[in-house]
Amino acid sequence: MTEPKPVPFASNEIRLSPVQWLVAAAVAAAVCVAAPHVWTEVEPFDPGPDYRLPYSLGSDYWLYSRWCGRAAERGRIPVVGDSVVWGHYVDTDQTLAHHLSARAGGEGFANLGVDGIHPAALAGLLDYYAGAIRGRRVLLHCNLLWMSSDRHDLRTRKEFAFNHPRLVPQFYPDIPCYRQSTSGRVAIVIERHLALAGWLNHVEAAYFGNRSLPAWTVDHPYAEPLGAVTLDLPSPDEPPSPRPDARPWTEKRMPRFDAPWVALDDSLQWRSFRRAVAVLRERGNRVFVLVGPFNEHMLTEESRAVYEERKREVGRWLAGQAVPHRLAAPLPTDDYADASHPLGRGYARLADRLCASETFRRFLASAAETEALE
Repeated sequence: MTEPKPVPFASNEIRLSPVQWLVAAAVAAAVCVAAPHVWTEVEPFDPGPDYRLPYSLGSDYWLYSRWCGRAAERGRIPVVGDSVVWGHYVDTDQTLAHHLSARAGGEGFANLGVDGIHPAALAGLLDYYAGAIRGRRVLLHCNLLWMSSDRHDLRTRKEFAFNHPRLVPQFYPDIPCYRQSTSGRVAIVIERHLALAGWLNHVEAAYFGNRSLPAWTVDHPYAEPLGAVTLDLPSPDEPPSPRPDARPWTEKRMPRFDAPWVALDDSLQWRSFRRAVAVLRERGNRVFVLVGPFNEHMLTEESRAVYEERKREVGRWLAGQAVPHRLAAPLPTDDYADASHPLGRGYARLADRLCASETFRRFLASAAETEALE
């Protein structure tokens, strides 16, 4: 008996023609493109005057991009930087952006700081996720803490986990301590240019505890995933975890230290900071750089002398690039919580000093006139 000739795809209940495949692909692509945009209409997001990225969403770059857009729409001046700008030891109404806005008589400044964002990651954040603030005035903070050792500078050969690896260069320049497979690096590069990928990361971060849906369902086997999507974003007032000890460093009896400062010519973080400045200026941003104030009281005499020279080097480079800037003098010793973070009264004092600076006032006035013309 002759066996029947096998029929291709006979087990498939439904088979699509080439045209049907093209239609299905077009519909899927349209959904992928539309979903992030539709979500902005569904998920409430009305940031108040002292809004900052919630601590638990520090790696939610899609929400950061959305916050940039809102700040630009409202004509607010972005204050960009790491946890010093974000306000690691203070509430939202005690940050530098808050005090600057209070002295400006309104909602003039927006806290676009991100906790733990070192320069190598900051340059990527601005490049890939902050396009909405193009053409605006920007106050950019420079924290020399990231050049205070080979480890902070990401120059060590030994692998270690550092903040925001998805934002750093994946192929060039090489980061010696960063280990990631080639396929993983390629996936990260692709993710930066796909709104859908950023939106999915946002949903996982905001509603599934920064876990993928499969991992979340393992921990919640009887929970309904859609029920977790409450559309209630975490509060910007949530404190860091664990909650930091918001006392002066002197009360915590933190010792002075001798920081092994990295030479700027060799510093990966300094090259990255210069790239951050270049990204902003290429987009037509008017940039003012605030350097410090680092807690110089915490340094040994030898280390403080090296720090002061590094600060002058940064100032010379900024002057050579015609970037208006201020090299912040140290605050009173009890205004610091640790090596680089001020307490609430420290931010108030820093805002007073900055607003009293003629260079800063000229920067704000001249930039405001140009923006008005545009």
